[in-house]
Amino acid sequence: MKRLLICILGVVVIVAAAGLFLLLNPATGARMFFGVDPSPVGISLKGSYRVPPADEKSAAVVAAATHLLGSLDDNQRTAATYPFTDNAQRSNWSNFPESMVPRGGLQLGALSDPQRANLEQLLAELLSEEGVRNIVHQLAAEEVLVPGDRLGLMKYGSEFFCFAFLGAPSTTEPWMFQFGGHHLAINATVFGPHVSFSPMLTGGQPLHVSHEGEKIFITHKEAAAAQSFMDSLREDQRGLAIRGDRAIDLLLGPGQHGRVAEPEGIKGSDLTDAQKELLLGVITARLGFMNDDDHAAKMVTVAAEIDDTYFGWWGPQGVPGAAYFRVTGPSLVLEYSPQNGEGPVDHVHSVYRDPGNDYGAAWIGVAD
Repeated sequence: MKRLLICILGVVVIVAAAGLFLLLNPATGARMFFGVDPSPVGISLKGSYRVPPADEKSAAVVAAATHLLGSLDDNQRTAATYPFTDNAQRSNWSNFPESMVPRGGLQLGALSDPQRANLEQLLAELLSEEGVRNIVHQLAAEEVLVPGDRLGLMKYGSEFFCFAFLGAPSTTEPWMFQFGGHHLAINATVFGPHVSFSPMLTGGQPLHVSHEGEKIFITHKEAAAAQSFMDSLREDQRGLAIRGDRAIDLLLGPGQHGRVAEPEGIKGSDLTDAQKELLLGVITARLGFMNDDDHAAKMVTVAAEIDDTYFGWWGPQGVPGAAYFRVTGPSLVLEYSPQNGEGPVDHVHSVYRDPGNDYGAAWIGVAD
């Protein structure tokens, strides 16, 4: 009996020690239990580039980025900048908080008010008003999580969101700007007049927040657009679109560069002209986070490919935002993945990828 008690006590001590270790080292737990893959993205860079002449928008983005970097002190600038060749930092984004996936870069909490204003000016040049508003709402949502992490172990809070540069802002060389944190990743590769925003992670937790006296449902626009599209379908079309009665998880989330999402659902060529417009509305609800210049250019391509674009739906109907949906086309994949199970819609992971130009690989990478 005594030996049994000693064995039980030993097991308890081991389990407690392991639990304490994982509590103090959440990044290890993320790899062990959630399959978080910190591996560098596999892009072989060209090394020399023929960059097209910058346009007015990209020149404004470069100017704002240069101004932000110039406002940092030496230590801050060192923390915020990486070589353009750094494939580990290039793919360093996640839906997990900072403690579980350390981002690299310079955290918002380290900025003065003028430096924060310079960062906001860069984001305003790079994104649309809607894109900036999404960031504001996600940062507000992050503050809701802080009281539940009083010890600071998970590092919830907007002060832990980071930004980083890969390469120097330039109109003649490629460079990259990253901004994000828990549930948010803006990865913008700038190549002369062009910007690739793939991959982009949005969504959030919680989705219902109060901001400046207004009650916000962060993903309302895209959830409503997807529901409107589904409502437009005939019964036979709906049978093609619906792939399952339960929401599924992301296919192309963090660490999934190069993975292929097979087209599923109803094909654009099987839609009426009015339904195609509604499907374009679903796409615009997400890609509208880009600045107007780059969004317009992207939507020209997306509209031209609409007949070869598929829409699939997994989950309940009639509750906007409660189902997973995926839009799969030649030049884009959009996923919207609720994480609440059968509960209220208050936690969603949303990803946009351009299969042919993830991280700007079509411009900066060596062809296979």
